[in-house]
Amino acid sequence: MSRLEEVHDSVLAHPLHSACELELLSAGEGRSEVRFAVNDFTANPMGALHGGIVYALMDVACFFAVVPSLSEDQQPVTVETHSSVLRAAMKGESVVIRARLDRLGRTLAAMRAEALAVNASGEERLIATGSVTKAITTVR
Repeated sequence: MSRLEEVHDSVLAHPLHSACELELLSAGEGRSEVRFAVNDFTANPMGALHGGIVYALMDVACFFAVVPSLSEDQQPVTVETHSSVLRAAMKGESVVIRARLDRLGRTLAAMRAEALAVNASGEERLIATGSVTKAITTVR
């Protein structure tokens, strides 16, 4: 069983991820792609995607980008995140977050992510960018 297969179900079953209806579309070779809907749970009172959801799910996308590269006894733990929200995504749209691993060292992993709103016609527009640094810890 791969490292990704080991964690896939438990990560997506997390109550926040489940409530956001988060889906893992792909992961491997230092990249991942996740998707979720802008709905009553993920939107703010004005009907736009809540910025905190973007921040949280970028971290998850980056987790999925790095975890296939780790051994069974390694765990990525977030130590720093940064996100910039550039424009809104509205209820009825979906959001795709694409993450990539820029560098995997002995103790740290550096990743970046882009969030794109996808409308009913399938057109994408960039709504946020971010970076995540994770410590690579050894589970004993």
